[in-house]
Amino acid sequence: MRTKRLFVLLLSVLLVFAGCGKEKSGEEEFDTEAEIWEGEAPLDGDGNVREVVDGKIRSYFTGEWIDVNLGLRRPLAIMLNNKREALPMSGVNDASVVYECPVEGRITRWMGIFEDWEDLERIGSVRSCRLYFLDFAQEFDAIYAHFGQAIYALEALNGGEFDVLSGGTKYIEHPVSNMYDRISRPGKDWEHTLYAFPDGIVKDIEKKGYSLEMPEDYSRKFLFAPAGEIEEYEGYPDATLLQPGGTGGANGFGGVQATFEYNPEDRKYYRSTYGNPHIDELTGEQFAVTNVIFQYCDGNVLDSEDYLHFASQSYNNDCFVFTNGKMIEGYWNNSSGGLGTPARYFDNDNNEIVLNNGKTFICIVWNDYVDDVVIQ
Repeated sequence: MRTKRLFVLLLSVLLVFAGCGKEKSGEEEFDTEAEIWEGEAPLDGDGNVREVVDGKIRSYFTGEWIDVNLGLRRPLAIMLNNKREALPMSGVNDASVVYECPVEGRITRWMGIFEDWEDLERIGSVRSCRLYFLDFAQEFDAIYAHFGQAIYALEALNGGEFDVLSGGTKYIEHPVSNMYDRISRPGKDWEHTLYAFPDGIVKDIEKKGYSLEMPEDYSRKFLFAPAGEIEEYEGYPDATLLQPGGTGGANGFGGVQATFEYNPEDRKYYRSTYGNPHIDELTGEQFAVTNVIFQYCDGNVLDSEDYLHFASQSYNNDCFVFTNGKMIEGYWNNSSGGLGTPARYFDNDNNEIVLNNGKTFICIVWNDYVDDVVIQ
């Protein structure tokens, strides 16, 4: 485990257990009513001061101002069911970051990175783990939640190296018992009725004894525009319709007809799946993000069942970043820090690409199928 912060945040019921056995310095106080951090300014993993203003801090994962309680704690990474028969999802509009990767059967699966999830009615439906999703979750130092898994992930899930909230399925040695439950979904198969419920998540994190404090040495993943500013990218090519796998083929994204359409009025990319707007069942709103990244990487077919694996480390694999209706071509790199080091994104002049403040969607695009990608 990485070195943890020396101060303790009192995050209502969520962090009561994290303070056990630790003493709080007299110079560090947190007023839970005023929600104003009065201690020493927190640093990020690069040694930069994270400014706290009126109880707010800029999110590592969206660049937006959020409650300091949220900004100084670890997020939750949870697997989401993207099968046609399982839609609509619940709670996805509250994810700060979403990953979409191909899986067996040549469709895709989602993983949401959630900073603020306690007030949601439910999250899901929840789906099973693939090892590469667990690898990507480490870039956020996230607590990883799933129900079910491919055999290739069992060693990592059971080994104790990662903080995981595993459902009670075959071969899982230490499952959680509170957070997962089913709801009635008339017309849906049983496998599409399982959800994660926030009250149970809190209980299971407490029972596992996982810390919710963001590590002091966490090295940020994204570089965002200054607060209140827009990175225009004038002079860059326009890109307003994005299809990471076209509309067919064996690339995964084509199988679900993954499409993003840019709306210049609010500067967001709206997602459609299987030819329809991708709706959050809890809000009735179409899922939309500020930034989209096509992250190209190598992949392998592991067996005759078509289980896949994708590289989560890279030395200069290609990427395309889309923000403000523009396309920035470049590469991504996290080769020097080991597995779980946050990948960063650079243009072809070796400048780190600046994202606009808001949610980000990352499509893991298989290098074998780059010719299927559609950008217009």
